[in-house]
Amino acid sequence: MLGKLLKYEWKGLCSPLLVMLAVLGGTTALTCGVILTINPKYDETIAWYSMRALILSIFLYYFGLIGCTLGTMLIIAIRFYKTCYTDQGYLTHTLPVSTRLILNAKLLASILAYFLMLLAIFATIFIIIQVAMHHIFSLLPGDYNELRREFSREFSSLLYEFEDDLGIGFGAYIAYLIVYFIVAIFSNIVTILGCVSLGQLFTKHRVAGAILAYFIVQFVMQIIGYLCSLPMYTRMLITDSYSDNLTPFAIMSPTMNLVLLTTVILAVVMYFVNLHMMTKKLNLE
Repeated sequence: MLGKLLKYEWKGLCSPLLVMLAVLGGTTALTCGVILTINPKYDETIAWYSMRALILSIFLYYFGLIGCTLGTMLIIAIRFYKTCYTDQGYLTHTLPVSTRLILNAKLLASILAYFLMLLAIFATIFIIIQVAMHHIFSLLPGDYNELRREFSREFSSLLYEFEDDLGIGFGAYIAYLIVYFIVAIFSNIVTILGCVSLGQLFTKHRVAGAILAYFIVQFVMQIIGYLCSLPMYTRMLITDSYSDNLTPFAIMSPTMNLVLLTTVILAVVMYFVNLHMMTKKLNLE
């Protein structure tokens, strides 16, 4: 039954998600196209217009990134609100399944949509960087393949320096960031849905109540994050003053682990807030 619910939720999220992906793809293609038109051999007038076009395309791409990220969050919140707390909620809550199963399906579909959007954003950034590097190497004097090999050697050297300075292998650090990234996605989506549910405590202006709840939760999390970072800053001052034995990652990792733990706790709390509101405090329009 979870598969059927998940399929239904995905259909509701798919159409607006495809529109935003099309916008993101369009701005990416525009930016890449403008990059390929830049050539120092052109006269000053053409070069000036090319640079102006590049700046404009980068701005469009940047606003496309912001719009797609925020738009995905907004679409997730709106769909959850409509299907659970408006007149459409009568159909949702009369389905012959448990409330927990309904919530899990909505949560999984929302996480999948948000993850795919972020994956698409990272893919477009990678594409733009690759196009820019290819174009730059093609304009430089010398053998193209040799230039790329030289760049690879320099990049590898920088990675080794990064590992020595930070005190952790690059692969291990990336793996840690991936875990943090996955937990952050889950926590953010659960928080959005939980704040929509908390907004239903308001008899009027439920949408405004949900937005207010979201900002309050984020404000509290910012304060907790700041408090968690205080030991790190204190330890950095002590290390600078008395010892150079500790690596930067050894200093930062306790704080990073603590922030990760609070993120997990927030996700669990907001999940049960959602479940409680949908089972005990359901108030349909």
